[in-house]
Amino acid sequence: MTSPSPSVPSPIVACPRHPAVETALTCGRCETPICPQCMVHSPGGIRCPDCAQMKRLPMYTMGFSHIARAVAGGVAVALPLGFLGALILPPTGRSSFFMLFFALFMGTGAGTLVAEAITRASGGKRGPVMIGVAVAALIAAWGVRVVLSGASWEVAVRDLVGFAIVGFGIAAASNRLR
Repeated sequence: MTSPSPSVPSPIVACPRHPAVETALTCGRCETPICPQCMVHSPGGIRCPDCAQMKRLPMYTMGFSHIARAVAGGVAVALPLGFLGALILPPTGRSSFFMLFFALFMGTGAGTLVAEAITRASGGKRGPVMIGVAVAALIAAWGVRVVLSGASWEVAVRDLVGFAIVGFGIAAASNRLR
């Protein structure tokens, strides 16, 4: 019978960040020696501080040009939506269950269209900034609807259906741009 060969102990080396500390631990990605002071627990195991930095996904990193294109795409869709809203459902200051139910579908459709336009215009970017652009575009569409319908601001403030459309639109857009 042969006995199992003894395992080869890992060499003891100094941590590059803390030269006074000897360690046998290494980074799970780059094999750099790390000491217990500088090791970072990550979902992929123990990492050195350089490998453990969480990078944002490319769809959530954006520059000014992406935001400008998203605003242009949102406005390009919001203006016609506001015009259609003024033709189909002008503000009246009155609401019913049927109208609020209708607002659910109109708002969801409007929010989806605005979110899709923003996503395509910005090159697939998403995140809180794009949600803010969508919210601004939907509020602008509500403003265009009020102005083009010729309703007074007293009627516009009491227009529960219009606010429901914007609210459902914001919910749909934020869900798509999350």
